[in-house]
Parts: sequence; structure tokens; C-alpha cells
Amino acid sequence: MEREPSYFAAHHMYGHDWAVLALENGRPFGMYSAAAVPVHVNGKAIGGGYLGGLRVQSSARQRIRHLRNGYASIRKLAPVLPELAWWFTVIAAENTQARRVLEAGLRGMPRYSPLGELTTYAISTARARHLGLWRPAQAEDMAAMLAFHAQHASSAQLTPVLSASLVERIGLHCFWLHCEGDHIVAMAALWDQCHFKQVVAQSYHRYLRLGLPLYNRFAHLTRRVVLPLPGQALAQSFIAFLVMQPSVQDRLDFVRSLLSDLLSHCQTPVAALGLRSGHPLTSVVASFKPLSYRANVYAVEFDSAAQQHNWMVVQYSQKWLCYEAHTDTPESG
Repeated sequence: MEREPSYFAAHHMYGHDWAVLALENGRPFGMYSAAAVPVHVNGKAIGGGYLGGLRVQSSARQRIRHLRNGYASIRKLAPVLPELAWWFTVIAAENTQARRVLEAGLRGMPRYSPLGELTTYAISTARARHLGLWRPAQAEDMAAMLAFHAQHASSAQLTPVLSASLVERIGLHCFWLHCEGDHIVAMAALWDQCHFKQVVAQSYHRYLRLGLPLYNRFAHLTRRVVLPLPGQALAQSFIAFLVMQPSVQDRLDFVRSLLSDLLSHCQTPVAALGLRSGHPLTSVVASFKPLSYRANVYAVEFDSAAQQHNWMVVQYSQKWLCYEAHTDTPESG
């Protein structure tokens, strides 16, 4: 997961974010990122803290004191006051090493309480069918669009709070509406984040590497996701802020038509959609034959006051680019 051309190209895109670098004897060995983000919890919009982007050099991963010091730095270095009462993070399900350490309840570490599973589905836009069900959002739709999203997104936990300023930062042209008469009954954004975040295929297992041309030929014929070559990024857009009225969401055949039509407006070969475990649309999305990536969502619970120890806030410039781009630590948040 790379952040080119600049780690900070999406600075304050959603909420207030910052990055922290870990030093030992003046040399960096790790980092994490954090953000104060507006999310829905128990039906209300609150300010939550998100932890992510944890990277630690392999030689330092077994030193628990480094992790303890990193967590102790969070509240001390957080440039957001008052303190955020609610923190959460997302860890790849296959990252068993990170999960084993963080779930162990070690002394001096915060508690990681599982909240559920999140699956990201990558769908080939070759499965699109243009049915004329969506129209692009217009400036005059802003108030109704924000009210519709707030009404329906707040029923789920940790869904983002959508604001006019966020719509402007993403771009109004990314938002699509499905209406019945003058009323919005479904909305979504097709958000290409390649300008500040990329998923790059660094390498493949040797068997897949050898069979990649054959697999991609099969994927092309069957309208599945074609995998990028080593060193290339997956060209994808995110289906974000997807909400529907219950009367629409309950009609699964119609929802499939909505998603198929939405794909026809996507400008990249792949569209990615994240759904919680047990989401009613899971079976509909599965019918598109997607690739999937599972992750676990945790509440991060701090018990004691944080203390600063050998961690410093990274300045928002390009000087840390090489460190982010060349780290060999797997994604853990």
C-alpha cells in the first residue's frame, strides 16, 4: 500500500490527521499514522480516533517496549483537543503476527476489542450494464444529499459523516444519485484515490507468478479482476458513501441492477466496495465474482495517561517519502 507521489497528498482529506515517526539513536525504525475523524457511533455523529499505517522494521518488531512507547505517545502527541474518547483501527485478517501481539493484552498496551469483520470486494467493471438508474449529483442536491446520507448511514457503526466540505474535497462530480421522483433513494460516490494511495503488486507467489498471463486471460474472458503485473498498481475506484432506503435495499434483484449500472460510470477497470460481515448486500456483491480482502475492526481502549518516549510528530513535507515507500513491514492497521 503506497502513498505516492507524497505521503501527505491527502493531508486532512477526511478529518484531522497526523503521522508519527519512531527514532532510536537518531535513526528511524518505525511509524504510525492517526486521525481524528467524524463517524457515527450508536446513531450519533462523534469525533473518533483512527489508528493506522503502523510500520516497524523487522529488526525491531520483537521489542515490545517500542510498541509500548508508541502507544504512550498517541495522546501526548495528538494535536486534537479535547482528547478523543473513541479510538478504532482495522487490521488485515491474514496479518496474524500483528493480531497476535495486539490481541495479547500485554502490560502497558491498550486493549484491542474486536468489533467485527470488514471485507473489501474488488469488482471488475467489465460486469457493468448501463441502465440509466443513476444521475450525477448537482450543486442544488447538496443539502438533500447530506441529509439523506446522515439519516441512513447513522444506523451502522463507524460509518463516515459526510459534510459539504468533504464533498468539495473529493469532488461533487464523484457523487451519483438514484431518485424516485424528486426524492433521493440511493446514493454513492465513485472515488479514485490513485493520486494519494495505491495498491501495488510488488511480487506474487511463484506459482501465481508463472501462471499470471494464463489467469489474466481467464479473468478477461470471464469478466473478473485482471491482476496487475509486478511493480504495477491496481487501477481502482472506491464505491464510497453507499446508502439506500430500506425499501430499495430489500429488493436484492434491483440492488444488483443499481450496482451494475453504477459500475458503468466507473472510470477505472476495478471498483472496490467494503461491507461488514453479515451485510445484507453481501450475496448481491458476491454475484459479481469479486476478489476479496478480509480485515478485522477493533476498538482501541486506553487505560492510562500517555507518556512521550522517543516518538515525534512527522512534519507535513515530502522528506519522509523514501521511508514510507521502501519499508518492508506488512500493513497492520
